[in-house]
Amino acid sequence: MDMKRRTVLSSSIAVATAALFGLKPEHVLAAEGGTLRLAMSSDLGSLDPGYFTSLPAEIGTLFCCMPSLARPRQDANGTWGWEETEFCETLEQVDDLTIKFALKPGFQWSDGAGELTAEDVKFSFERMIGSDWGGRFDAFDHVEVTGTHSGTIKLKTPYVAIWMVALAYDSGFILPKKAVEALPDGRLTTSLPAQLGPYRFQEWIPQQKTVLVRNPDWTGTPAAFDSIEFVMVADSKAGELALQAGELDIAGLLPETAANFDAAPYPNTSFVNIPGTYYQWIGLNTEHPKLADLKVRQAIQRGIDVESCLAAAYSGLSPVATGIVPVGILGHRAAAGYSYDPAAAASLLAEAGVSGLTLTLHYNVSNNEDAVIAQVVQANLADIGVTVELMPVDSGVYWNLGIESKGDDWKDLQLTIMAFRTGPDPLDAMQWFPASQYGVWNWERWKDDEFETLWTAAIGEKDVAKRGQMYERMQEIMENTGGCVWITYPAVLYGVSTRVKPSFYPGGDYRAEEFALA
Repeated sequence: MDMKRRTVLSSSIAVATAALFGLKPEHVLAAEGGTLRLAMSSDLGSLDPGYFTSLPAEIGTLFCCMPSLARPRQDANGTWGWEETEFCETLEQVDDLTIKFALKPGFQWSDGAGELTAEDVKFSFERMIGSDWGGRFDAFDHVEVTGTHSGTIKLKTPYVAIWMVALAYDSGFILPKKAVEALPDGRLTTSLPAQLGPYRFQEWIPQQKTVLVRNPDWTGTPAAFDSIEFVMVADSKAGELALQAGELDIAGLLPETAANFDAAPYPNTSFVNIPGTYYQWIGLNTEHPKLADLKVRQAIQRGIDVESCLAAAYSGLSPVATGIVPVGILGHRAAAGYSYDPAAAASLLAEAGVSGLTLTLHYNVSNNEDAVIAQVVQANLADIGVTVELMPVDSGVYWNLGIESKGDDWKDLQLTIMAFRTGPDPLDAMQWFPASQYGVWNWERWKDDEFETLWTAAIGEKDVAKRGQMYERMQEIMENTGGCVWITYPAVLYGVSTRVKPSFYPGGDYRAEEFALA
């Protein structure tokens, strides 16, 4: 291709991208300078931590514009933990029920809302109770203000997960008490009455973009960019085109696109594969007559070639799962207790005296990856003499199938493809499987006394290594019931401009406040 043709092609892509984002061509072709542009698939719903509706967009904005006591940080082994923020002088858990903090004095809210104080912390955390996300604060009791900038967080019960479930992640933002109380209903919407961080929220254009600008009054670690734009992108292909045109600095990629991109990135771009915090598995209804025999369930576990599933559905870019705790989270297992072995699977069926078995496999039709996995599973199990009937279900119906209170569909479930998302603590992943979830989200319908004992003990276990071992054992128990075939932790795949150095929170959410020029 000659230079003239390349120039014409680049200009055409840029103009097409401009139309997509509602920009004029002259704006697109101009150098952006200090603007960081990040593709976003979801739009703002609410900037109130108690009433989030679109977490990636909202959390990304608040991490840039609002204070917190703690934030997630990976250790040298890649496991997520927490660290205090630059808003703190001290932050420590002094006993099972007590966390003490001291804020650095002098941080000023914008718009005349005064200084950041311990009263703001008390107000912010106590208002979370009873909010839509109040479950993250179930163990929380109250905050005692001990000085202008100091206080004590009191818990009702030992709950070590509060750090990663609430304080350091998506529920731990501190709000300006004075400014929020002045709002008509005491709730934030899609604007901030006062803010405090390296960037300021400037504007939100629905279905187009959210714009943040450098905070001129910020006295902490300097912001790297003059502005940040979270740009709404209709689909991954549109994001690719915008990245190729130089109008985005980062965009998500579909697995099939990512495989090609990894092999041959666009000029001035690179490929990034981030460990995901979704966990995907195939559930087996242990109470269904066709699956009541453990040997039959073990045969299903060994009869599914998970690597073939991942090659077909995720272009081989997502890892084989070893349980429900993803890579980088405490309690992740190094290996599962079984592997693909069709000969062993056929032998187990023979030992159970089962032949000519026919099973149904329900999956969410709106998830393309689930549909591909279902087809591979169907072919795999046919090889061991098991016929699988595929049952695609609309999303709105699918998520009620296994819930007893929603009807009798749960009685007929046999195999289901499931996927949940966890936060950066194993409790978040494991919370859907204790006895209280039997007939709710435990569609596999198993119960285990040892699991219950470990679940209760792990909530208050302060020894990190011991706690991790507890969660590893809980996953082993789940596996040993024969109720689960582990599939993957779907990777988060990005194309990134080489002009920037990206940073991410658990699961691949943008850590936009830490993006820097390369």
